[in-house]
Amino acid sequence: MGQWLYLLQRNVMNADTDAQELVYHSFRELVYRDIYKLLRDHGLTEDVIQESFIKAIAKGPEVRHAPVMRTWIRRVARNTALDVIRKNRKHRQMITTEFFHNPAISILLPDTEPSIANLVEDKFRDNLLYQSIRELQSDYQMLLLLHYFEEKSYKEMSQELHLSEQVISQRLARARKKLRQQFMRKWS
Repeated sequence: MGQWLYLLQRNVMNADTDAQELVYHSFRELVYRDIYKLLRDHGLTEDVIQESFIKAIAKGPEVRHAPVMRTWIRRVARNTALDVIRKNRKHRQMITTEFFHNPAISILLPDTEPSIANLVEDKFRDNLLYQSIRELQSDYQMLLLLHYFEEKSYKEMSQELHLSEQVISQRLARARKKLRQQFMRKWS
Protein backbone atom coordinates (compact mmCIF):
# COMPACT_ATOMS: atom_id res chain seq x y z
CA MET A 1 0.00 0.00 0.00
CA GLY A 2 1.32 3.45 -0.92
CA GLN A 3 2.32 5.92 1.75
CA TRP A 4 -0.59 8.21 0.86
CA LEU A 5 -3.13 5.40 1.26
CA TYR A 6 -1.66 4.62 4.66
CA LEU A 7 -2.02 8.29 5.66
CA LEU A 8 -5.57 8.44 4.37
CA GLN A 9 -6.47 5.31 6.30
CA ARG A 10 -4.80 6.54 9.49
CA ASN A 11 -6.28 10.08 9.50
CA VAL A 12 -4.62 12.59 7.23
CA MET A 13 -5.83 15.54 9.34
CA ASN A 14 -3.11 14.79 11.90
CA ALA A 15 -0.35 14.83 9.27
CA ASP A 16 1.76 17.84 8.27
CA THR A 17 0.89 20.05 5.29
CA ASP A 18 3.27 18.32 2.87
CA ALA A 19 1.81 14.93 3.71
CA GLN A 20 -1.72 16.27 3.27
CA GLU A 21 -0.80 17.66 -0.17
CA LEU A 22 0.75 14.31 -1.13
CA VAL A 23 -2.42 12.50 -0.12
CA TYR A 24 -4.68 14.91 -2.03
CA HIS A 25 -2.61 14.88 -5.24
CA SER A 26 -2.31 11.10 -5.16
CA PHE A 27 -6.06 10.82 -4.55
CA ARG A 28 -6.73 13.18 -7.47
CA GLU A 29 -4.41 11.22 -9.75
CA LEU A 30 -6.19 7.98 -8.88
CA VAL A 31 -9.75 9.16 -9.57
CA TYR A 32 -9.48 12.02 -12.09
CA ARG A 33 -9.68 9.93 -15.26
CA ASP A 34 -12.70 7.93 -14.07
CA ILE A 35 -14.63 11.01 -12.95
CA TYR A 36 -13.80 12.99 -16.09
CA LYS A 37 -15.14 10.13 -18.24
CA LEU A 38 -18.48 10.46 -16.44
CA LEU A 39 -18.75 14.25 -16.38
CA ARG A 40 -16.79 15.49 -19.42
CA ASP A 41 -16.17 18.79 -17.63
CA HIS A 42 -12.83 19.65 -16.03
CA GLY A 43 -14.20 22.16 -13.51
CA LEU A 44 -17.01 19.90 -12.40
CA THR A 45 -14.56 16.99 -12.18
CA GLU A 46 -12.33 19.01 -9.84
CA ASP A 47 -15.34 19.88 -7.66
CA VAL A 48 -16.36 16.21 -7.45
CA ILE A 49 -12.80 15.18 -6.57
CA GLN A 50 -12.71 17.69 -3.71
CA GLU A 51 -16.11 16.60 -2.42
CA SER A 52 -15.21 12.91 -2.61
CA PHE A 53 -11.84 13.60 -0.96
CA ILE A 54 -13.63 15.14 2.00
CA LYS A 55 -15.86 12.06 2.22
CA ALA A 56 -12.82 9.80 2.00
CA ILE A 57 -11.06 11.69 4.79
CA ALA A 58 -14.11 11.37 7.00
CA LYS A 59 -14.63 7.65 6.38
CA GLY A 60 -11.08 6.52 5.52
CA PRO A 61 -10.10 5.52 9.06
CA GLU A 62 -13.12 3.18 9.16
CA VAL A 63 -11.83 1.11 6.21
CA ARG A 64 -10.01 -1.76 7.85
CA HIS A 65 -8.74 -3.77 4.88
CA ALA A 66 -5.87 -2.10 3.06
CA PRO A 67 -6.22 -4.12 -0.19
CA VAL A 68 -9.69 -2.71 -0.86
CA MET A 69 -8.72 0.90 -0.16
CA ARG A 70 -8.11 1.88 -3.82
CA THR A 71 -11.38 0.27 -4.92
CA TRP A 72 -13.24 1.96 -2.08
CA ILE A 73 -11.78 5.37 -3.02
CA ARG A 74 -12.81 4.95 -6.65
CA ARG A 75 -16.31 3.90 -5.56
CA VAL A 76 -16.68 6.95 -3.29
CA ALA A 77 -15.58 9.27 -6.12
CA ARG A 78 -17.85 7.57 -8.67
CA ASN A 79 -20.88 7.72 -6.39
CA THR A 80 -20.21 11.40 -5.68
CA ALA A 81 -20.04 12.07 -9.44
CA LEU A 82 -23.32 10.21 -10.00
CA ASP A 83 -24.95 12.29 -7.25
CA VAL A 84 -23.78 15.46 -9.02
CA ILE A 85 -25.15 14.18 -12.34
CA ARG A 86 -28.56 13.49 -10.77
CA LYS A 87 -28.60 16.86 -9.03
CA ASN A 88 -27.59 18.71 -12.21
CA ARG A 89 -30.18 16.87 -14.31
CA LYS A 90 -32.98 18.13 -12.04
CA HIS A 91 -31.43 21.61 -11.97
CA ARG A 92 -31.05 21.66 -15.77
CA GLN A 93 -34.71 20.69 -16.21
CA MET A 94 -35.78 23.49 -13.89
CA ILE A 95 -33.64 26.06 -15.75
CA THR A 96 -34.96 24.90 -19.11
CA THR A 97 -38.55 25.23 -17.91
CA GLU A 98 -37.90 28.73 -16.56
CA PHE A 99 -36.08 29.72 -19.76
CA PHE A 100 -38.84 28.73 -22.16
CA HIS A 101 -41.65 30.17 -20.04
CA ASN A 102 -39.99 33.57 -19.60
CA PRO A 103 -41.93 36.13 -21.72
CA ALA A 104 -38.82 38.23 -22.40
CA ILE A 105 -37.00 35.24 -23.87
CA SER A 106 -39.99 33.80 -25.71
CA ILE A 107 -39.99 36.90 -27.97
CA LEU A 108 -36.54 35.92 -29.20
CA LEU A 109 -37.51 32.31 -29.89
CA PRO A 110 -39.30 31.26 -33.06
CA ASP A 111 -42.93 30.30 -32.60
CA THR A 112 -42.86 26.52 -32.23
CA GLU A 113 -46.47 25.87 -31.25
CA PRO A 114 -47.31 22.26 -32.00
CA SER A 115 -50.13 21.75 -34.43
CA ILE A 116 -53.50 20.41 -33.29
CA ALA A 117 -52.84 17.19 -35.22
CA ASN A 118 -49.55 16.67 -33.35
CA LEU A 119 -51.21 17.35 -30.00
CA VAL A 120 -53.98 14.86 -30.74
CA GLU A 121 -51.47 12.24 -31.92
CA ASP A 122 -49.33 12.76 -28.80
CA LYS A 123 -52.36 12.42 -26.54
CA PHE A 124 -53.49 9.26 -28.36
CA ARG A 125 -49.97 7.77 -28.14
CA ASP A 126 -49.70 8.57 -24.43
CA ASN A 127 -53.09 6.97 -23.75
CA LEU A 128 -52.02 3.82 -25.60
CA LEU A 129 -48.78 3.75 -23.64
CA TYR A 130 -50.55 4.05 -20.28
CA GLN A 131 -53.08 1.44 -21.33
CA SER A 132 -50.23 -0.90 -22.31
CA ILE A 133 -48.58 -0.35 -18.93
CA ARG A 134 -51.84 -1.18 -17.11
CA GLU A 135 -52.08 -4.46 -19.05
CA LEU A 136 -48.66 -5.66 -17.86
CA GLN A 137 -48.14 -7.92 -14.84
CA SER A 138 -48.28 -5.95 -11.60
CA ASP A 139 -44.58 -6.47 -10.78
CA TYR A 140 -43.59 -5.14 -14.24
CA GLN A 141 -45.91 -2.16 -13.75
CA MET A 142 -44.35 -1.40 -10.40
CA LEU A 143 -40.78 -1.58 -11.73
CA LEU A 144 -41.57 0.71 -14.67
CA LEU A 145 -43.34 3.24 -12.47
CA LEU A 146 -40.58 3.27 -9.86
CA HIS A 147 -37.80 3.64 -12.40
CA TYR A 148 -39.29 5.96 -15.02
CA PHE A 149 -41.91 7.98 -13.18
CA GLU A 150 -40.40 8.21 -9.70
CA GLU A 151 -36.84 8.20 -11.16
CA LYS A 152 -35.49 5.73 -8.61
CA SER A 153 -32.14 4.09 -9.18
CA TYR A 154 -31.65 0.33 -9.27
CA LYS A 155 -30.10 0.54 -5.81
CA GLU A 156 -33.08 2.40 -4.34
CA MET A 157 -35.47 -0.03 -5.99
CA SER A 158 -33.55 -3.04 -4.70
CA GLN A 159 -33.69 -1.70 -1.15
CA GLU A 160 -37.40 -0.94 -1.41
CA LEU A 161 -38.35 -4.26 -3.02
CA HIS A 162 -35.79 -6.41 -1.17
CA LEU A 163 -34.33 -7.76 -4.44
CA SER A 164 -30.80 -7.63 -5.79
CA GLU A 165 -29.86 -4.98 -8.34
CA GLN A 166 -29.19 -7.77 -10.84
CA VAL A 167 -32.75 -9.08 -10.46
CA ILE A 168 -34.14 -5.54 -10.77
CA SER A 169 -32.14 -5.00 -13.96
CA GLN A 170 -33.31 -8.25 -15.55
CA ARG A 171 -36.96 -7.77 -14.63
CA LEU A 172 -36.92 -4.18 -15.83
CA ALA A 173 -35.47 -5.31 -19.17
CA ARG A 174 -38.25 -7.90 -19.48
CA ALA A 175 -40.86 -5.29 -18.53
CA ARG A 176 -39.59 -2.92 -21.23
CA LYS A 177 -39.65 -5.71 -23.80
CA LYS A 178 -43.23 -6.68 -22.90
CA LEU A 179 -44.32 -3.05 -22.90
CA ARG A 180 -42.76 -2.50 -26.32
CA GLN A 181 -44.55 -5.56 -27.72
CA GLN A 182 -47.94 -4.53 -26.32
CA PHE A 183 -47.58 -0.93 -27.37
CA MET A 184 -46.48 -1.78 -30.91
CA ARG A 185 -49.48 -4.10 -31.31
CA LYS A 186 -51.81 -1.25 -30.36
CA TRP A 187 -49.95 1.48 -32.24
CA SER A 188 -49.76 -0.26 -35.63
